[in-house]
Amino acid sequence: MGTSLISEDQKLWLLIGAVFVVAIIAFWPLMTVIVWAIALAVALIPLHQRLSRRVKPSLSALFITLGVLLAIMLFVSAATIVIYNEIDYTGTLVSTLVKGFDNTGFAAFLPTFTTAQLSNMPQTLIQMLLDTLLSLTENPALLLLQVIILFLSLFMLIYDGEQIWFSLTRNLSPKLSAAVERMSKIAGNTIYSLIVIQISAAFLSFLLAIPFFSLLGYGHVLLFATMIGFAMLIPLIGAQLFLLMFTLYMLALGDTRSALITMFIGYPLLSGWIDFYYRPVMMRQEVAVHPVFMIIGIFAGVPFMGIVGFILGPVLIALAVTGYEIYAEQTGAPGEIHEPL
Repeated sequence: MGTSLISEDQKLWLLIGAVFVVAIIAFWPLMTVIVWAIALAVALIPLHQRLSRRVKPSLSALFITLGVLLAIMLFVSAATIVIYNEIDYTGTLVSTLVKGFDNTGFAAFLPTFTTAQLSNMPQTLIQMLLDTLLSLTENPALLLLQVIILFLSLFMLIYDGEQIWFSLTRNLSPKLSAAVERMSKIAGNTIYSLIVIQISAAFLSFLLAIPFFSLLGYGHVLLFATMIGFAMLIPLIGAQLFLLMFTLYMLALGDTRSALITMFIGYPLLSGWIDFYYRPVMMRQEVAVHPVFMIIGIFAGVPFMGIVGFILGPVLIALAVTGYEIYAEQTGAPGEIHEPL
């Protein structure tokens, strides 16, 4: 009898691999949820490690998961209340922008509304928001199920994530283990930077916006601070677009002085130093890859992979850069492409 070309161990790995492939294909619509659960778990495991020294690991994972859920609910509720209470003023702001620049070159960059929509702008904005939310999911029950799966997965990954990773990597050869450890550290630090530093930048911008808009004298301070905080969650372009729209709004009102203050004081204070100093410096401390690569990853990932590209794009870029550096070290080729500018 002929001997098999595949060992028993290889057959076992093929079987396990086939099961994983089938599971991924079967649950592909949930991959966005799973990726976000993994990303959140990676960012939160350091907190879990510290909290586990005081309470049982299962309780630590439960407290952290419930804390994340509560924080998201409070954040969304507070933002919704602020924006809804200011919907009339927001409608006035949009109408002023559209009418003020209707016959100028800026009109191409502003949304187009009919006369009926402009006459009832608050209701128009509410309808646009509802249409946007409905476009994100055609089945509210499925969306609720995805949220439940997200937090169940987050709990299990926080609780068992370290053990799962150890089981997957403990039998690797020393050389491969060193490479995997290095790449996993880069991936973990990248995810941490994307989530924690991004949120901290948005919160910092929100806090700075309160005194700035208070002194500017336009009122509606919480509305403007909330808008700039949300905009800051979109790297590099979000806050700039909001400040541009706000500057155009003041120009439409004929308030050139406030427009200049926003351009030369508001932009550096609320966005410029955060985008070009705070965020790169904080990311450089966590990620040994230049922040420019992170920005490329976000801009390339989101259009092609959707919201999950916010995580996968920068992580894949960071892994590619790290992989090249490992290759350069092993072959003696020029490496170190992550040095700061």
